Amino acid sequence: SEITHEIKNPLMVIGGFAEQLIRRASDEEIREKLLIISKEVGRLEQLLKELREFYTPGRPAKESVDLADLAREVTLLLGDACTRQGVQVTVSTDEPLRVRGDRHKLKQVLLNVIKNAIEAMPEGGALAVYGLRSGDRVRVSVADTGTGIAPEDLSRVFFPFFTTKREGTGLGLTISKGIVEDHEGGSLELRPREGGGTVCEIELAADPLSLETPKSEQESKQQGARDGAC
Repeated sequence: SEITHEIKNPLMVIGGFAEQLIRRASDEEIREKLLIISKEVGRLEQLLKELREFYTPGRPAKESVDLADLAREVTLLLGDACTRQGVQVTVSTDEPLRVRGDRHKLKQVLLNVIKNAIEAMPEGGALAVYGLRSGDRVRVSVADTGTGIAPEDLSRVFFPFFTTKREGTGLGLTISKGIVEDHEGGSLELRPREGGGTVCEIELAADPLSLETPKSEQESKQQGARDGAC
């Protein structure tokens, strides 16, 4: 944590000066090189963020989170990326999909998983996010029609620093799996999609409070039973 902090500070200075120079640069060649510096600084800052999350993950908060609402929010955030790559998005979930957990961290998981799916379709395709509740379990699945994962890589995708991307850090899925498994009954798995592509399945225990029948509903049922008995 201390090391990443010490590296981050000078990176912020370099990135800040690069942004200032980009705004002032009139020479196109110089401006292009400054843009590369700015982009690489951003990439290193993201790597530091992921390293910090990997080595000091922290305990997840405990609050009621609607995964259906979170899935819609994340797909909206990534809407521009989908449009640029010609990716058609559909979201279909039961309402609501409540779990007990850390909203910020679960949003991070969905952002990473959905972003991975979009990046797997550079020539366009279809992205489907669907969720359901079955008993005391909640599942959110993200399916893409992209390049898929080679069979020999499926067993390694969650290893730290393993990546098939040219600019990937190899920590995104590792961190995401750790976050999900830190939640009650949490699991995150990848499998090939029939017809091509990949499906990522996130499963969590449902919020116990969402399983309870509201008091007013219970009372109306009891009243109906009494009326029927008469």
